Amino acid sequence: MKIWYLYAMTTVMLWGVWGVFSKLASPHAKPRQALLFQAVGAIAFAVVVLMMEKFKVEATLPGFSWSFGAGFFTFMGFLAFFAALEQGKASTVVTLSALYPVVTILLSILFLRERLTLRQMAGIALALVASVLLAE
Repeated sequence: MKIWYLYAMTTVMLWGVWGVFSKLASPHAKPRQALLFQAVGAIAFAVVVLMMEKFKVEATLPGFSWSFGAGFFTFMGFLAFFAALEQGKASTVVTLSALYPVVTILLSILFLRERLTLRQMAGIALALVASVLLAE
């Protein structure tokens, strides 16, 4: 088994826990506050990473800029996610929000010149059909 697959499955497990924890927080915190509290958790982990790196950060402008942008859009998405959780079921909201790779795929085709196979296109189509079936 390839190591990237193990990392990907670990991501799935951790993000699955994240979805449940987020729903558990939603009755106790407004979406913006839940986002703020989640950011505190991320900062706590950032301190751990800084310690692992012995507080040596080798930042380049492109590395920082793209990462900053990714973080900014991530937390804007989290704000919308928490607002959705406040009104919807975790099982539906988390599943629908997990379709974000479709946006990544489309942007990768447009800006990174990546190509899709017919099988991958079929998978995307089925994911979109699934999103319609999941939405109540």
